Amino acid sequence: MKSNPKISILVPVRNDAAMIPNCLADIDNQSLTDYELVVVDDGSTDQTPLLLEKACQDDSRIRMIRTEPQGIVSALNTGLTECKGQYIARMDADDRMHKTRLEKQLELMQKDPELELIGCRVEGFTEKGLLPESAVHYHSWNNSLISHQQIENDLFAESPIVHPTFFAKKDLLNKIGGYSENPWAEDYDLILRAYGKCAKFGKHPDILVQKYHSPGRLSRLDPMYKRPAMFEAKVHYLLEFGLIKKNQGVLIAGTGPTGRQAAQSFENRGVRLLGFVDNRPGPPNRQVKGLPAWGFKKLPPLEFINKFRNNLIVLGIGDATGQKLFADFLRKSDFIENKDFVRVIYNWK
Repeated sequence: MKSNPKISILVPVRNDAAMIPNCLADIDNQSLTDYELVVVDDGSTDQTPLLLEKACQDDSRIRMIRTEPQGIVSALNTGLTECKGQYIARMDADDRMHKTRLEKQLELMQKDPELELIGCRVEGFTEKGLLPESAVHYHSWNNSLISHQQIENDLFAESPIVHPTFFAKKDLLNKIGGYSENPWAEDYDLILRAYGKCAKFGKHPDILVQKYHSPGRLSRLDPMYKRPAMFEAKVHYLLEFGLIKKNQGVLIAGTGPTGRQAAQSFENRGVRLLGFVDNRPGPPNRQVKGLPAWGFKKLPPLEFINKFRNNLIVLGIGDATGQKLFADFLRKSDFIENKDFVRVIYNWK
């Protein structure tokens, strides 16, 4: 009787006929061969099913499940129920991976049995031209987070592990109930829920996945991946994890787009906003969104910030240098990150 494979590679697809051959080739070229590939076809209308049927005939490790078009969360959960491996490795049809990806991620997990969900460093590519500046910044920041502590510290800045690099224990995914349907990104939601279950994170320091950036990619078009939805997720879990009580109130550092979006998301949840602080001194009664706005040319004095020790300070400063200075100031003043203050936008290197 054939034993279950150690790793299940989970790939959701829909109309990916142009990309799936390269994806299949990368998987076939893996240095580690004890895997199964579970592909969930979420209602393709192109040649994708035919290509996958041939792949299944050529390689018994490949299985395809076809469904009506129900979206990526449904496809992922359908696939999870079919996966037999001890570990689940995520992959998207339009991304590429190094031939040692599975081997190296498995080695990292086995080296530290406490790890439950890891990723790896990534690099981006396009069909032509340069990567968008936002993608360069995101990858630079994401690749700087390797240890559990680094990932935890930046948890509310943005999704700290790139989805097609996920390599997780199936027991963890079962424990948190798989993926969840929400008005925000399913991968970020899964990481946050795993954190809520005290999961230990990590990341392989090598670049093992190449992430494709296309103007038509779902993550660039669907509202669930846009800024307002991501901030709804952040505020939802800040409340769920008890980092803020509704009667305590929030001070927003930064009055630019990020600070204002954070304020709006807190308002949507009924959280009391105390006001804003930034580096733009103005009249004594200056307001932003109808709330007090205190401006200081540099950092606020300690006696001012001490007034908010029983509240949550939210750093929504878009300038990377400015945010780092403010965060360092709070740390040196004995404010604890992700307890007394939280960063909701990332710093890139």
